Amino acid sequence: MLHNFAGNIEMYGILDAIASGPIEALTSENSTMVGVGMSMEGIEQNPIVYDLMSEMAFQHKKDVKAWIELYIARRYGRSSPLIRDAWNILYHTVYNCTDEAYDKNRDVIVAFPDVNPSLISSPLEMYPHYGKPTSRRAILREKKNAYEQPHLWYSTSEVIKALELFIASGKELSASNTYGYDLVDLTRQSLAKYANELFLKIIDAYKFKDVDKVTSLSQKFLDLVEDMDTLLACHDGFLLGPWLESAKQLAQNEEEEKQFEWNARTQITMWFDNTEEEASLLRDYGNKYWSGLLRDYYGPRAAVYFKILIESVENGEDFRLHKWRREWIKLTNNWQSSRKLFPVKSSGNAVSISRSLYKSI
Repeated sequence: MLHNFAGNIEMYGILDAIASGPIEALTSENSTMVGVGMSMEGIEQNPIVYDLMSEMAFQHKKDVKAWIELYIARRYGRSSPLIRDAWNILYHTVYNCTDEAYDKNRDVIVAFPDVNPSLISSPLEMYPHYGKPTSRRAILREKKNAYEQPHLWYSTSEVIKALELFIASGKELSASNTYGYDLVDLTRQSLAKYANELFLKIIDAYKFKDVDKVTSLSQKFLDLVEDMDTLLACHDGFLLGPWLESAKQLAQNEEEEKQFEWNARTQITMWFDNTEEEASLLRDYGNKYWSGLLRDYYGPRAAVYFKILIESVENGEDFRLHKWRREWIKLTNNWQSSRKLFPVKSSGNAVSISRSLYKSI
């Protein structure tokens, strides 16, 4: 199973294929299969996918729905009708990607578009059926441009319903650390897709030269990034600090410590083959939804783009793409060289923060 590249954080999987593929391969005519394996570039995301795949080495038959019900009780220490209903929705949406499209997280927050906004499709052009299952291949056939569109293969409204059920389960399950992880992850997933839609509304307002709307929606986007950073801070699994500190701990001296921290910062932002005006082709390859990274890097980067966007409308001129690139690359290189410390322990109540943010979607 090759499930994830670069450890990107995105709720994604095809549980039915995982549960049936190894068995079909083993029992097919002239099969030479001797085992199963996993070859992901990054882990520590989508635990249900790796849990199920790990079991398939020992299974000859798997009822996924029944397995998920057992998984819930095992993961949280108990189950309930609400959380079972929530997971049933997730099973048929985020974990039922059947469009055969390659999944590499290109959400706007973590993979900000490096393209002239005039080349970006408007919301109606890009997602005429937003909130409903839509073939990404069909979308790409309808509209091709330099903007790498985020992958959307499920009904967002259904997933928001699953989030509502997850939050309602908090009274019974809040003591479970794994429930806290899943709640934060599901809230993050819902807000990330909402941010993609919000970004397209900003671009739409830009095309109509509505500076007031561009300004207000841009601020709404930046506020959302701040809110998501606060949400992610609620669980140790979504923190930037441990990543940087683990790199520094490998050093034998101060010079190595600086280099190792720079390496760790560069790996998750822009790989260092950029010029002053040309970003690396591997920018955001290792993007992460981590508290600290959103507030300290992704948010300020988006703010630079929106500032230049607003200036172009106010001055009646084309978007200054080269100016955006210079400021973005400078911001990135400065961030990579920074020695700012970030928390290594979580803080905040995931249930209350998720409940508050749910109302904004």
